[in-house]
Amino acid sequence: MKSQIKAGAVFSYLNMIVHIGVTFFYTPFMLSMMGQNEYGLYSLVYSVIAYLSVLDMGFGNAMIRFVAKNQAKGDKKKEHEINGMFLLLYLATGLIALIIGLILFANVNNLFGGSLSPDELAKTKIIMLILIGTVSLSFPLSVFDSYAIASERFVFMKALDIVKNLAIPAVMIPVLFMGGKSIAMVIVTSVFTLGYHIMTMFYCFKKLKMRISLKIKDLDKGLLKAIAAYSFWVFLNIIIDNLYNNTDQVILGSLCGTAVVAVYAVGAKISSLNVNFSTAISSLFLPKITKTLEEKDGDKKVSDIFIRVSRLQMYIMVLILAGFTVFGRFFIKLWVGDGYMDAYAIILLLIAPAVIPLTQNIGISIIQAKNKHQFRSIIYLVIAILNIAISIPLAAQYGGIGAAIGTALANIAGQIITMNLFYWKKIHIDIPKYWKNMIIFCLPVAVLSTIFIFITSSMTFTWLKLVAFAAIFLVCYLAIVLVYSDKYEKQLLHKIVKIRKK
Repeated sequence: MKSQIKAGAVFSYLNMIVHIGVTFFYTPFMLSMMGQNEYGLYSLVYSVIAYLSVLDMGFGNAMIRFVAKNQAKGDKKKEHEINGMFLLLYLATGLIALIIGLILFANVNNLFGGSLSPDELAKTKIIMLILIGTVSLSFPLSVFDSYAIASERFVFMKALDIVKNLAIPAVMIPVLFMGGKSIAMVIVTSVFTLGYHIMTMFYCFKKLKMRISLKIKDLDKGLLKAIAAYSFWVFLNIIIDNLYNNTDQVILGSLCGTAVVAVYAVGAKISSLNVNFSTAISSLFLPKITKTLEEKDGDKKVSDIFIRVSRLQMYIMVLILAGFTVFGRFFIKLWVGDGYMDAYAIILLLIAPAVIPLTQNIGISIIQAKNKHQFRSIIYLVIAILNIAISIPLAAQYGGIGAAIGTALANIAGQIITMNLFYWKKIHIDIPKYWKNMIIFCLPVAVLSTIFIFITSSMTFTWLKLVAFAAIFLVCYLAIVLVYSDKYEKQLLHKIVKIRKK
């Protein structure tokens, strides 16, 4: 399946390009048509309902791991039993999500009555009901997503992602012209989300010949126990990720209102693109790493994969950080206007500390494959709780920027310092080599960025002028990459150029 991984990586970055293009052109239009308060309301409710995703409880990653292991062994009977077991688990999860969602719905006034108007509260309830139904149905349907990933069918999954990312704005643009606002947007998004899962289900049955055994009496109790032990810690990671990604907007919604949430959401949107660039490659490697660990010298091979992938991701993550540091404030002003200028500081506070963990994202797949993610879960939980404790007073005092400062401090303590020690001492990854690579590469990039900041500090930019200066910066950056790249990376670049010439 090497071709699937390579093609999947290409499709992942193609999807990123589509996503960036859609975000760049569609977001300003959407903001102007919806208004700051409507968009803030939409983002706020999404952040609240996103907490229901913790009910996944790590079953998705567990299913990928256990299905991949049995596919490697050729044990079809066990594979079918695992499929049935996870389907039953997800059906129960969907029911639990529905119940919890309805409890949240009943308490909307208690959660946001102090900061939202009566009209906003009414819209919040409608949006929440739609999203509760979507999430509840998505849980059992996500079994098929996990099966397709375990089978390393990355091309289909990524192609379907691209279609969805293009279809949603294509439908929403005329809907916005007709006067649709936040409620219309959530309806359109929900329809395409469920459609994505249903298409994957048909693909699994028709193309992959997926079979499901629902013989409850014959459930392997030992396997169920192993899944529960593995899933618990992944579940804890999902809770923590949601605390990091969604809590700031919920805090701001409770303390500051929808307008502040809208500004923060714009910053979070750019930050999420940064995260997606990293996971586009690393998310493809869980099945491969799981199988590699079964081989002789598996630890050494996995460490080599970590360094190789982290270097490739480093080129992208550092470019995004450096480029946004130099040109971000001009970009925000031209893109969404002066009313969103706080988003520049918010974005920098979110993406700067994230560069290290995002280049190391493949490490998450490694510790999941080794079933050693317990420590990461505990540390991240502690840091996430501290993040909330820090962010609440900072948000009350400084708004969105204060909330972003709290998240940045938590990321430095947990994702950089603690996790690097863990990867090095317990997972036996060559972290000193990683940091040597990072520091040597970042020094000339820092010099380049400083020069451009000095040159552009007093300039006024148009789109054409911004693109021209960004292109010059990119050429200089690529020159640094070319000098720094190793033999493997030069060969990879040569292959890419050769394929393009053909």
